[in-house]
Amino acid sequence: MHLIFFVRGINNQVELFKTMIQGFFWKWKRINLDTGKEEEILVQGALRPSVLGAWEYIFPEECLAEVLCILGIKGEGYTAADQFKDKFRLAFLRKIFSAKRIPKEVYEEAAKIPQTMIIQGTMRGLSHCITPGTAVHIIGVKPDDRRDFDFTSHGLGRYNQEAL
Repeated sequence: MHLIFFVRGINNQVELFKTMIQGFFWKWKRINLDTGKEEEILVQGALRPSVLGAWEYIFPEECLAEVLCILGIKGEGYTAADQFKDKFRLAFLRKIFSAKRIPKEVYEEAAKIPQTMIIQGTMRGLSHCITPGTAVHIIGVKPDDRRDFDFTSHGLGRYNQEAL
């Protein structure tokens, strides 16, 4: 899945944000076509520049609510007037990027997820990438298609997976 957004703010803070968001790893579910079993592996989120100064963050589709959580996006804070004006701007931008609107339920799910957590049995923890001096403006998401991949020439097997 591709999350499309604009980020603005103090330049060194924006660069810090871009570095931090690329450091997250996500569980990626795929089906091994040889065994028929679902497998989970970790993949690193990828950030790439898009058109008009926007950015695309690429990650597994199942992780959308958690991605919104670590970005600090909860879908709150808009007045009715702001929503009315932004509705048309965002619809136009989503059309340009061939993106879809994020469902309200996903925002609600993201609000319930803790932004920081301690990993039991270790001295490590995970935290959000909310960076002071920056603002993230979500445009929408573009889902990836799922298809079969054959990695047998690399000794890895065959999988049905999201085409990140």
